[in-house]
Amino acid sequence: MIGDDERCVALAGLLPMRLLAERAGLTAGISAAMRRPDYHPDYDRGQVLVDLGLVQLAGGQAISDFQALAHLEKLIGPVPSTPTVWRSLDEADAVQVTRIHQATRRFRRLWWAILKSRPEGFPWLSVAGRELTGITVIDLDASVVQVASDQKENAKPTYKGGVGFVPNLATCDNVDDLLMIDPRPGNATSNDAADNIAVLTAAIAAIPGSYRRRVLVRLDGAGFSHKLLEHIATGGGVHGRSWEFSVGWACTDREIDAIDATPKAVWQNATDQDGAPLDDTWVADITGLLDLSEWTEKTPGLRIIARDEPLHPKYTARASDREKARGRRYQLIAVNARTGQLAWLDARHRSHVHVEDDVKQAKAIGLNRWPSRHWKVNVAWITVVAMAASLLAAFRHLGLPDGDLRKASIKSLRFRLFEVPGRITYGQRKTWLHLPADWPWTPDLTASWQTIKTLPIPI
Repeated sequence: MIGDDERCVALAGLLPMRLLAERAGLTAGISAAMRRPDYHPDYDRGQVLVDLGLVQLAGGQAISDFQALAHLEKLIGPVPSTPTVWRSLDEADAVQVTRIHQATRRFRRLWWAILKSRPEGFPWLSVAGRELTGITVIDLDASVVQVASDQKENAKPTYKGGVGFVPNLATCDNVDDLLMIDPRPGNATSNDAADNIAVLTAAIAAIPGSYRRRVLVRLDGAGFSHKLLEHIATGGGVHGRSWEFSVGWACTDREIDAIDATPKAVWQNATDQDGAPLDDTWVADITGLLDLSEWTEKTPGLRIIARDEPLHPKYTARASDREKARGRRYQLIAVNARTGQLAWLDARHRSHVHVEDDVKQAKAIGLNRWPSRHWKVNVAWITVVAMAASLLAAFRHLGLPDGDLRKASIKSLRFRLFEVPGRITYGQRKTWLHLPADWPWTPDLTASWQTIKTLPIPI
């Protein structure tokens, strides 16, 4: 092995996403968000933060990993030092963070519009063979981020043990877009109504206006509360909105008694995500067997749907004594849907599991690494993580073909695309970047570059 070729570059697969951020106005928008009167830094702060997002997507876990982009200097220009990146994050106070979110919203509005203009249209979610046309599906979830030291500002003991932070996330299942991350101290809880309403409100503001009228909000049982369900049932207090909730409901002895009192004839087969009936798994509406007077006054139409399935060994530790004795697992959801078969409503809620992949992806691109002792810098870092996740979602839909590659995990994309090396040559008054001819995904990478170059983006 010998390292003597100065024409080689690493991370060549990041260039299409960098081009997308430039062409779609994301870089310019963040530059404007970071601009301050009478301050003219040598390195444009918007480009620094976008490039930091690209480093996170490539697997960078610390601010110093930014220097990996030095391999691309001949293509992207001078790369700022690590202290400059630190200063860029430190310059992002509350006003700048808000403006960065606004720039990301404008970027989202543009690429969602491009999706809608395509022959196949906007990707509405499908459940059991039925398309939820016109319905924006938003999933809420809180996640614990552990840290090694409580010296980080706002690092507190969490409800899952250990010390860390508990960010709240809101994602759009239609396009796997991360709409909002609310960085919270470690002593925050998953069912804080004010926090959940705040992140939902921010997520709604983050999507284009035409997608706010019909919304399905899903979350697990750890996050629901009276106030949150009331907020959703009233469309966030805005007239003309039609919002539904589908949330996990606690299964106590009261609910199991109601399940036991439900006639056998009422139960019907549950289905999988393709609509195929499941053996030995049943669903039933047990609303009439429960006293829900304290709920229905402000959340009319509330229904409780029970699911009865075999108890899998991995859930045994969390099962109640009655579930263990029967070898059955009971799961309940609360919905305010007025129509829809029970099995379909159950399957619709179970696709909420997609949010776990979105959270896992967010952690892989920086949510799991809060680099600073200072809360302000960490908030800026998390803001860049959210921006990078939205850029990745746009790249998946606009730059990659429909299929396995578009749905691949972030780790797979790093291996197949982002970490591909290249070799620079010059000729015909152009700079040429040569990729490995026999790499299986080289055609997809070159096609993404050409596709992004020709996107119908209004000037």
